Amino acid sequence: MRRAGLIALLCAACNPATTRPSFAPYPEALHAVINAPPAQVTEEAKAWLAAQGPAVQHASPLDGFLETGWYDATDSSAAPIRVKIRLWADPDVPGKTRVTVEAVYRPMEDPSRTPRDLEVAVPEDSAGQRLAQRLLKALIDKLGHTVD
Repeated sequence: MRRAGLIALLCAACNPATTRPSFAPYPEALHAVINAPPAQVTEEAKAWLAAQGPAVQHASPLDGFLETGWYDATDSSAAPIRVKIRLWADPDVPGKTRVTVEAVYRPMEDPSRTPRDLEVAVPEDSAGQRLAQRLLKALIDKLGHTVD
């Protein structure tokens, strides 16, 4: 009886669930190695984005993941575009984090397809990509980075 209770406790403590999505970032996503642990990188990104305007829809320092809601990222040279920013913060060597930042949009809506199938990396010269670049630069400036 005692053994069964111990096994149940151990199983409950080992929750394999994560709040990260089941998909990987697009290859066009931005990358850097930041001199801070994943939880700190995620918190700093959340604070920076909150100051910039896009609402953070989900952030999990424990999982090293952050996602904004859809927001309008327009500039004078392009048509309006709704963009979402995602950040993955993966442990690298001790005390460092491999950060990936992607900016995506949906050029069309199709209820018969999964939402990720409809997403496309934003163009390089778009306002959404510039925001992703500024986020990564802000993390590098604040926390430092390692050159690959």
